Amino acid sequence: MTKINKALSLTLAAIVSMPTLAESINTDDFSFGGRVEARAVLTDSDFSDASRVRLNGQGKHQINEDITAIGKFEFEITQDEKESGTTTKNNTRYLYVGAETAYGTLTYGTQDNAVTYLTDFTDMAEFFSGYTNENITASGDRSEDTVLYSVTNGDFKFNASANLKATENGGGVMVAYQLLPNIEVSAGYAATEGFEKNTSSIVGIDETESSDVYMVGARYTKDGFLLAGLVQAGSYGGSDFNAVDAYAAYAFGKNNVNVLYNYYSADDTNELDINFVAFEYARYIGDVAAYASYKVALNSDTSAGYKYNADEFVVGARYSF
Repeated sequence: MTKINKALSLTLAAIVSMPTLAESINTDDFSFGGRVEARAVLTDSDFSDASRVRLNGQGKHQINEDITAIGKFEFEITQDEKESGTTTKNNTRYLYVGAETAYGTLTYGTQDNAVTYLTDFTDMAEFFSGYTNENITASGDRSEDTVLYSVTNGDFKFNASANLKATENGGGVMVAYQLLPNIEVSAGYAATEGFEKNTSSIVGIDETESSDVYMVGARYTKDGFLLAGLVQAGSYGGSDFNAVDAYAAYAFGKNNVNVLYNYYSADDTNELDINFVAFEYARYIGDVAAYASYKVALNSDTSAGYKYNADEFVVGARYSF
């Protein structure tokens, strides 16, 4: 793989750079990779395919003693379920550039939000994770046209982001502190004017109304144990909501077993409700992972716009390179 990365890096430098600039670039600072993942989902008696391919690349170039330029891209390819043929959908997960300095890192593009570091406390499972923070653009895992500033000083970490897209502008802040060697705590706030998803079919949601969320989280790690929790409260389209996300896992050898709980409830908008517990087993052998997950829906109302109120079983395998 090192030879492949070297060859790709040299090719990229030759294409996008002038010869004199290419000679000054250390190609060891570029890396390329990705994953091929096959996933089958059984929801009640309905089968669906959730397979995907991800391709990514990232690199850095030291401009001087004080500034290092950085960049990253990642694209995801999936099959379009709405098409009868093998039509694919492309999704840009990351596409940003920026600079690292002694005073922090500043980047712009499609990338993590400020609070993503916090929501990643519990977004750890192979499949059933990260459902409670995606309604608001500023608290989602990633967003377009985003400026992110991040700085770490010892046990203290601070993030701030601004979402500049005209229809989904907002931003957030996050602070995290390593309280003890095994315990980290964090708090964050995010707000959005406008919505990432088309909510016109959801009764009681005003698409032009601002939304915000306060969140606190903590995680504990010890040997193979990981225990994390995230609590959120805020407003979405004029409707107050609260959410809880919890994750517990034990890793032994090449195995990992975990259980997680996702809860989201918004006043007067049952279409957004989430309430389920999921169990998962995963085995990792080098660059290969195989896993099986089972979600037990705790809501009996099956009229919600999402599939969260139905039991689901997932089996998957992934090769990373």
